[in-house]
Amino acid sequence: MSNARAGAILASGYWDTQSGAPTTAPGTGKYRADDWAAPALVAISCIDADGYDRTSGLAAVMPGDLIAQQGTDDSQNYQRWTVASVTDSGGWVSLAIEVAESGSAFVPPGSNQRRLLQALSMTPPTEPTPADPWVAWAPPLDPPTPGGLPLAQAQAIADAVWATDPHLAAALMWESYAATLPPSPSMASVSTGAQSVSYSPPMPGGDYGAAMARAAWHRSLMGSMASPELVLADPMITLAPPPPPGWGGGWWADAPQVPAP
Repeated sequence: MSNARAGAILASGYWDTQSGAPTTAPGTGKYRADDWAAPALVAISCIDADGYDRTSGLAAVMPGDLIAQQGTDDSQNYQRWTVASVTDSGGWVSLAIEVAESGSAFVPPGSNQRRLLQALSMTPPTEPTPADPWVAWAPPLDPPTPGGLPLAQAQAIADAVWATDPHLAAALMWESYAATLPPSPSMASVSTGAQSVSYSPPMPGGDYGAAMARAAWHRSLMGSMASPELVLADPMITLAPPPPPGWGGGWWADAPQVPAP
């Protein structure tokens, strides 16, 4: 049995089998194969048997993805195919495939039999690189660290929050990581021999407590990286106002004058 894990369902629907070479267009809601027992080439209409347009999903299939063919009578009446190549022929797609797995009750279908077809993406999530700024503030990630915060979950948090508030993003990651760890007994005090530190209220210990402490530290800094609002100050008056009416002397006489408003 295959141990591959699907990343996402690209397309799912019911199609009816149809006789004929898979090098020609199948009818609407139909699909063809060169050999129903061990197909190497299939052709699938972009419109399924229920009339739904599956063009976008089928067009997203890439080499290495899976196509699952499932019978309607038995959960073990299935076959899974690994995609080698995809050709978009406009209204239908042609896929070169290789049988990856067959169920214990698999029976090759004949013509005019309805089957559930699912296109499954097998593309693994992209691992972050050191250039991604959020990685430096993140908890251990899986991959590459087994048992760390799932990479896809950390990436989703970074995509949603990092640009707005990096410390909030880091806090959410550490809290999510802590939720995967077993709770640790709370500590009311810690003694190092030379001194004792008390906590009120008591704080969790172990890896769970360390993760929550890191999250709390980031939460204390939320919003600290925001730029202060720029305020335009009133212009400074560098010239003296005109002398009051009827005034004949004083410092106004020697000061540079500004026109009256």
